[in-house]
Amino acid sequence: MPSLADESALLRELDRLAAAGRYQEVLERLAALPAATAAGRTPIALRAAEAHGRLGAFAEAERWAAVALESARARGEQHAELRARNYQAAIALSRGNLDEAEGHFAAAVDMARALRDPASEARCFNNLGIIAFLRGNPKAALASYQPALAAYQRAGLPRGLAETHHNIGISRRQLGDFQGALEAAEQAARLAREVNDDSLVGLVLTGRAEIHLAMGDGPLAEAELHAAEQAYQRVQFRSGLAEVWRVRAGVARTRGDITVAVRLLREAADLAATQGTAEVLSATERDLGAALEAAGDRAGARAARERALTIFRRLGAADEIQSLQALLA
Repeated sequence: MPSLADESALLRELDRLAAAGRYQEVLERLAALPAATAAGRTPIALRAAEAHGRLGAFAEAERWAAVALESARARGEQHAELRARNYQAAIALSRGNLDEAEGHFAAAVDMARALRDPASEARCFNNLGIIAFLRGNPKAALASYQPALAAYQRAGLPRGLAETHHNIGISRRQLGDFQGALEAAEQAARLAREVNDDSLVGLVLTGRAEIHLAMGDGPLAEAELHAAEQAYQRVQFRSGLAEVWRVRAGVARTRGDITVAVRLLREAADLAATQGTAEVLSATERDLGAALEAAGDRAGARAARERALTIFRRLGAADEIQSLQALLA
Protein backbone atom coordinates (compact mmCIF):
# COMPACT_ATOMS: atom_id res chain seq x y z
CA MET A 1 0.00 0.00 0.00
CA PRO A 2 1.49 3.38 -0.96
CA SER A 3 2.13 6.01 1.70
CA LEU A 4 -0.40 8.82 2.13
CA ALA A 5 2.04 11.26 0.50
CA ASP A 6 2.52 8.93 -2.48
CA GLU A 7 -1.22 8.37 -2.83
CA SER A 8 -1.92 12.09 -2.64
CA ALA A 9 0.63 12.73 -5.39
CA LEU A 10 -0.93 9.98 -7.52
CA LEU A 11 -4.44 11.37 -7.06
CA ARG A 12 -3.27 14.85 -8.02
CA GLU A 13 -1.71 13.42 -11.17
CA LEU A 14 -4.86 11.47 -12.06
CA ASP A 15 -7.03 14.55 -11.49
CA ARG A 16 -4.74 16.63 -13.69
CA LEU A 17 -5.00 14.09 -16.50
CA ALA A 18 -8.79 13.78 -16.11
CA ALA A 19 -9.21 17.57 -16.08
CA ALA A 20 -7.49 17.65 -19.47
CA GLY A 21 -9.72 14.85 -20.82
CA ARG A 22 -6.80 12.41 -20.97
CA TYR A 23 -8.75 9.45 -19.60
CA GLN A 24 -6.77 6.82 -21.50
CA GLU A 25 -3.66 8.02 -19.70
CA VAL A 26 -5.52 7.81 -16.39
CA LEU A 27 -6.20 4.14 -17.06
CA GLU A 28 -2.63 3.49 -18.15
CA ARG A 29 -1.40 5.02 -14.91
CA LEU A 30 -3.85 2.95 -12.86
CA ALA A 31 -2.91 -0.24 -14.72
CA ALA A 32 0.65 0.13 -13.41
CA LEU A 33 -0.58 -0.11 -9.79
CA PRO A 34 -0.82 -3.40 -7.88
CA ALA A 35 -4.36 -4.75 -8.18
CA ALA A 36 -4.85 -4.73 -4.40
CA THR A 37 -3.91 -1.06 -4.22
CA ALA A 38 -6.46 0.00 -6.82
CA ALA A 39 -9.25 -2.16 -5.41
CA GLY A 40 -8.55 -1.27 -1.79
CA ARG A 41 -8.63 2.52 -2.03
CA THR A 42 -11.91 4.35 -2.59
CA PRO A 43 -10.43 7.45 -4.33
CA ILE A 44 -8.52 5.29 -6.81
CA ALA A 45 -11.57 3.13 -7.56
CA LEU A 46 -13.62 6.28 -8.15
CA ARG A 47 -11.16 7.60 -10.68
CA ALA A 48 -11.06 4.24 -12.45
CA ALA A 49 -14.86 4.26 -12.69
CA GLU A 50 -14.90 7.77 -14.14
CA ALA A 51 -12.17 7.10 -16.69
CA HIS A 52 -13.75 3.87 -17.96
CA GLY A 53 -17.15 5.56 -18.16
CA ARG A 54 -15.82 8.55 -20.08
CA LEU A 55 -14.24 6.18 -22.61
CA GLY A 56 -17.43 4.16 -23.07
CA ALA A 57 -16.24 1.01 -21.27
CA PHE A 58 -19.43 0.83 -19.23
CA ALA A 59 -19.03 -2.71 -17.88
CA GLU A 60 -15.66 -1.82 -16.36
CA ALA A 61 -16.99 1.53 -15.16
CA GLU A 62 -19.88 -0.22 -13.44
CA ARG A 63 -17.52 -2.71 -11.80
CA TRP A 64 -15.26 0.02 -10.43
CA ALA A 65 -18.20 2.12 -9.25
CA ALA A 66 -19.45 -0.89 -7.26
CA VAL A 67 -15.97 -1.37 -5.78
CA ALA A 68 -15.86 2.30 -4.81
CA LEU A 69 -19.35 2.20 -3.28
CA GLU A 70 -18.56 -0.86 -1.17
CA SER A 71 -15.28 0.65 -0.01
CA ALA A 72 -16.85 4.01 0.82
CA ARG A 73 -19.66 2.46 2.83
CA ALA A 74 -17.24 0.24 4.75
CA ARG A 75 -15.15 3.27 5.69
CA GLY A 76 -18.01 5.66 6.34
CA GLU A 77 -16.86 7.97 3.51
CA GLN A 78 -20.18 9.64 2.73
CA HIS A 79 -18.94 12.05 0.07
CA ALA A 80 -17.18 9.21 -1.74
CA GLU A 81 -20.34 7.08 -1.43
CA LEU A 82 -22.34 9.87 -3.04
CA ARG A 83 -19.83 10.14 -5.88
CA ALA A 84 -19.95 6.38 -6.47
CA ARG A 85 -23.76 6.45 -6.56
CA ASN A 86 -23.60 9.27 -9.07
CA TYR A 87 -21.33 7.19 -11.28
CA GLN A 88 -23.67 4.21 -11.07
CA ALA A 89 -26.54 6.45 -12.13
CA ALA A 90 -24.53 7.97 -14.98
CA ILE A 91 -23.60 4.50 -16.26
CA ALA A 92 -27.26 3.43 -16.20
CA LEU A 93 -28.10 6.60 -18.13
CA SER A 94 -25.42 5.93 -20.74
CA ARG A 95 -26.77 2.41 -21.23
CA GLY A 96 -30.28 3.73 -21.69
CA ASN A 97 -31.68 2.40 -18.39
CA LEU A 98 -33.51 5.65 -17.66
CA ASP A 99 -35.80 4.47 -14.86
CA GLU A 100 -32.85 3.06 -12.93
CA ALA A 101 -30.78 6.20 -13.55
CA GLU A 102 -33.59 8.52 -12.51
CA GLY A 103 -34.06 6.67 -9.23
CA HIS A 104 -30.34 6.88 -8.46
CA PHE A 105 -30.13 10.59 -9.29
CA ALA A 106 -33.25 11.54 -7.34
CA ALA A 107 -31.88 9.81 -4.23
CA ALA A 108 -28.44 11.33 -4.79
CA VAL A 109 -29.88 14.88 -4.90
CA ASP A 110 -31.21 14.48 -1.36
CA MET A 111 -27.91 13.03 -0.18
CA ALA A 112 -25.94 15.83 -1.87
CA ARG A 113 -28.06 18.49 -0.16
CA ALA A 114 -27.68 16.80 3.22
CA LEU A 115 -23.90 16.72 2.76
CA ARG A 116 -23.82 20.29 1.36
CA ASP A 117 -22.12 19.01 -1.80
CA PRO A 118 -23.08 21.42 -4.62
CA ALA A 119 -20.92 19.64 -7.23
CA SER A 120 -22.80 16.37 -6.78
CA GLU A 121 -26.13 18.21 -6.63
CA ALA A 122 -25.30 19.90 -9.93
CA ARG A 123 -24.40 16.62 -11.62
CA CYS A 124 -27.69 15.09 -10.50
CA PHE A 125 -29.79 17.96 -11.86
CA ASN A 126 -27.80 18.00 -15.11
CA ASN A 127 -28.39 14.29 -15.62
CA LEU A 128 -32.06 14.52 -14.66
CA GLY A 129 -32.32 17.12 -17.42
CA ILE A 130 -30.74 14.70 -19.88
CA ILE A 131 -33.28 12.05 -18.88
CA ALA A 132 -36.16 14.46 -19.46
CA PHE A 133 -34.75 15.35 -22.88
CA LEU A 134 -34.33 11.71 -23.90
CA ARG A 135 -37.95 11.11 -22.96
CA GLY A 136 -38.94 13.84 -25.40
CA ASN A 137 -39.50 16.75 -22.99
CA PRO A 138 -36.90 19.47 -23.71
CA LYS A 139 -38.84 22.05 -21.66
CA ALA A 140 -38.61 19.87 -18.56
CA ALA A 141 -34.93 19.33 -19.35
CA LEU A 142 -34.35 23.09 -19.37
CA ALA A 143 -36.08 23.33 -15.98
CA SER A 144 -33.54 20.87 -14.54
CA TYR A 145 -30.55 22.57 -16.15
CA GLN A 146 -31.20 25.85 -14.30
CA PRO A 147 -30.57 24.46 -10.77
CA ALA A 148 -27.63 22.52 -12.25
CA LEU A 149 -26.06 25.79 -13.42
CA ALA A 150 -26.65 27.41 -10.03
CA ALA A 151 -25.06 24.50 -8.16
CA TYR A 152 -22.08 24.36 -10.52
CA GLN A 153 -21.62 28.10 -9.94
CA ARG A 154 -21.57 27.54 -6.17
CA ALA A 155 -19.08 24.71 -6.59
CA GLY A 156 -16.88 26.77 -8.93
CA LEU A 157 -16.74 24.06 -11.62
CA PRO A 158 -16.42 25.52 -15.14
CA ARG A 159 -16.33 22.03 -16.68
CA GLY A 160 -19.77 21.26 -15.30
CA LEU A 161 -21.03 24.65 -16.44
CA ALA A 162 -19.77 23.89 -19.95
CA GLU A 163 -21.53 20.51 -20.05
CA THR A 164 -24.80 22.02 -18.84
CA HIS A 165 -24.67 24.92 -21.32
CA HIS A 166 -24.01 22.31 -24.03
CA ASN A 167 -27.12 20.42 -22.93
CA ILE A 168 -29.15 23.63 -22.87
CA GLY A 169 -28.08 24.21 -26.47
CA ILE A 170 -29.33 20.76 -27.46
CA SER A 171 -32.72 21.34 -25.82
CA ARG A 172 -33.14 24.79 -27.35
CA ARG A 173 -32.24 23.41 -30.77
CA GLN A 174 -34.89 20.72 -30.35
CA LEU A 175 -37.42 23.46 -29.53
CA GLY A 176 -36.49 25.38 -32.70
CA ASP A 177 -34.84 28.23 -30.76
CA PHE A 178 -31.69 28.26 -32.85
CA GLN A 179 -30.43 31.62 -31.59
CA GLY A 180 -30.82 30.54 -27.96
CA ALA A 181 -29.18 27.22 -28.80
CA LEU A 182 -26.24 28.94 -30.45
CA GLU A 183 -25.75 31.31 -27.49
CA ALA A 184 -25.68 28.35 -25.09
CA ALA A 185 -23.30 26.40 -27.33
CA GLU A 186 -20.93 29.36 -27.62
CA GLN A 187 -20.89 29.73 -23.84
CA ALA A 188 -20.11 26.02 -23.56
CA ALA A 189 -17.25 26.34 -26.05
CA ARG A 190 -15.78 29.32 -24.19
CA LEU A 191 -15.83 27.43 -20.90
CA ALA A 192 -14.43 24.25 -22.46
CA ARG A 193 -11.43 26.15 -23.80
CA GLU A 194 -11.00 27.83 -20.42
CA VAL A 195 -10.83 24.39 -18.79
CA ASN A 196 -8.43 23.20 -21.53
CA ASP A 197 -10.11 19.79 -21.78
CA ASP A 198 -10.02 18.48 -25.34
CA SER A 199 -12.64 15.80 -24.71
CA LEU A 200 -15.00 18.55 -23.57
CA VAL A 201 -14.01 20.78 -26.51
CA GLY A 202 -14.88 17.92 -28.87
CA LEU A 203 -18.28 17.47 -27.22
CA VAL A 204 -19.34 21.11 -27.34
CA LEU A 205 -18.04 21.73 -30.87
CA THR A 206 -20.02 18.73 -32.12
CA GLY A 207 -23.13 20.15 -30.46
CA ARG A 208 -22.51 23.56 -32.00
CA ALA A 209 -21.98 21.94 -35.40
CA GLU A 210 -25.40 20.30 -35.23
CA ILE A 211 -26.97 23.68 -34.49
CA HIS A 212 -25.25 25.19 -37.54
CA LEU A 213 -26.46 22.22 -39.60
CA ALA A 214 -30.03 22.77 -38.39
CA MET A 215 -29.67 26.43 -39.39
CA GLY A 216 -28.66 25.38 -42.92
CA ASP A 217 -24.95 26.21 -42.71
CA GLY A 218 -23.30 22.95 -43.75
CA PRO A 219 -19.79 24.37 -44.41
CA LEU A 220 -19.58 25.93 -40.94
CA ALA A 221 -20.86 22.70 -39.39
CA GLU A 222 -18.18 20.77 -41.28
CA ALA A 223 -15.46 23.11 -39.97
CA GLU A 224 -16.70 22.66 -36.40
CA LEU A 225 -16.72 18.87 -36.82
CA HIS A 226 -13.16 18.87 -38.14
CA ALA A 227 -12.05 20.79 -35.06
CA ALA A 228 -14.03 18.45 -32.79
CA GLU A 229 -12.43 15.37 -34.34
CA GLN A 230 -8.96 16.84 -33.90
CA ALA A 231 -9.70 17.59 -30.24
CA TYR A 232 -10.86 14.03 -29.59
CA GLN A 233 -7.85 12.58 -31.34
CA ARG A 234 -5.43 14.65 -29.25
CA VAL A 235 -6.65 12.86 -26.11
CA GLN A 236 -7.41 9.45 -27.71
CA PHE A 237 -11.10 9.93 -26.91
CA ARG A 238 -12.37 7.59 -29.61
CA SER A 239 -15.90 7.13 -28.28
CA GLY A 240 -16.71 10.78 -29.01
CA LEU A 241 -16.10 10.25 -32.72
CA ALA A 242 -19.38 8.36 -33.19
CA GLU A 243 -21.40 11.55 -32.71
CA VAL A 244 -18.98 13.52 -34.89
CA TRP A 245 -19.48 11.05 -37.73
CA ARG A 246 -23.25 11.02 -37.25
CA VAL A 247 -23.47 14.80 -37.61
CA ARG A 248 -20.94 14.77 -40.47
CA ALA A 249 -23.27 12.36 -42.28
CA GLY A 250 -25.97 15.02 -41.99
CA VAL A 251 -23.62 17.51 -43.65
CA ALA A 252 -22.95 14.99 -46.44
CA ARG A 253 -26.68 14.62 -47.02
CA THR A 254 -27.07 18.37 -47.48
CA ARG A 255 -24.59 18.03 -50.36
CA GLY A 256 -26.57 15.13 -51.80
CA ASP A 257 -23.73 12.68 -51.07
CA ILE A 258 -25.79 9.75 -49.81
CA THR A 259 -23.01 7.20 -50.26
CA VAL A 260 -20.70 9.09 -47.90
CA ALA A 261 -23.54 9.61 -45.42
CA VAL A 262 -24.33 5.89 -45.30
CA ARG A 263 -20.65 5.00 -44.82
CA LEU A 264 -20.22 7.50 -41.99
CA LEU A 265 -23.38 6.34 -40.25
CA ARG A 266 -22.39 2.68 -40.47
CA GLU A 267 -19.00 3.50 -38.96
CA ALA A 268 -20.65 5.61 -36.26
CA ALA A 269 -23.11 2.83 -35.40
CA ASP A 270 -20.31 0.25 -35.13
CA LEU A 271 -18.36 2.50 -32.77
CA ALA A 272 -21.40 3.55 -30.72
CA ALA A 273 -22.43 -0.08 -30.27
CA THR A 274 -19.18 -0.80 -28.41
CA GLN A 275 -18.06 2.53 -26.93
CA GLY A 276 -20.94 4.97 -27.25
CA THR A 277 -24.11 5.71 -25.34
CA ALA A 278 -27.60 4.41 -26.03
CA GLU A 279 -28.57 7.97 -26.99
CA VAL A 280 -25.92 8.22 -29.71
CA LEU A 281 -26.57 4.71 -31.02
CA SER A 282 -30.33 5.24 -31.29
CA ALA A 283 -29.93 8.56 -33.13
CA THR A 284 -27.34 7.02 -35.45
CA GLU A 285 -29.53 4.05 -36.36
CA ARG A 286 -32.47 6.42 -36.94
CA ASP A 287 -30.38 8.58 -39.27
CA LEU A 288 -28.98 5.50 -41.00
CA GLY A 289 -32.52 4.38 -41.76
CA ALA A 290 -33.27 7.70 -43.45
CA ALA A 291 -30.01 7.63 -45.41
CA LEU A 292 -30.52 4.06 -46.60
CA GLU A 293 -34.04 4.88 -47.74
CA ALA A 294 -32.66 7.83 -49.71
CA ALA A 295 -30.15 5.42 -51.25
CA GLY A 296 -32.97 3.09 -52.32
CA ASP A 297 -32.21 0.34 -49.79
CA ARG A 298 -35.63 -0.13 -48.24
CA ALA A 299 -34.81 -3.38 -46.47
CA GLY A 300 -31.69 -1.88 -44.91
CA ALA A 301 -33.63 1.23 -43.92
CA ARG A 302 -36.30 -0.85 -42.20
CA ALA A 303 -33.73 -2.90 -40.29
CA ALA A 304 -31.92 0.24 -39.07
CA ARG A 305 -35.19 1.83 -37.99
CA GLU A 306 -36.23 -1.29 -36.12
CA ARG A 307 -32.91 -1.26 -34.25
CA ALA A 308 -33.42 2.43 -33.43
CA LEU A 309 -36.99 1.78 -32.29
CA THR A 310 -35.84 -0.92 -29.87
CA ILE A 311 -33.48 1.52 -28.16
CA PHE A 312 -35.94 4.42 -28.19
CA ARG A 313 -38.52 2.20 -26.52
CA ARG A 314 -36.03 1.44 -23.76
CA LEU A 315 -35.38 5.17 -23.41
CA GLY A 316 -39.09 5.97 -23.36
CA ALA A 317 -38.65 8.57 -26.13
CA ALA A 318 -42.32 8.96 -27.05
CA ASP A 319 -41.91 11.30 -30.04
CA GLU A 320 -39.18 9.20 -31.62
CA ILE A 321 -41.19 6.01 -31.06
CA GLN A 322 -44.25 7.49 -32.71
CA SER A 323 -42.26 8.81 -35.67
CA LEU A 324 -40.50 5.49 -36.32
CA GLN A 325 -43.65 3.45 -35.88
CA ALA A 326 -45.32 5.58 -38.57
CA LEU A 327 -42.39 4.98 -40.93
CA LEU A 328 -42.44 1.23 -40.24
CA ALA A 329 -46.21 0.81 -40.60
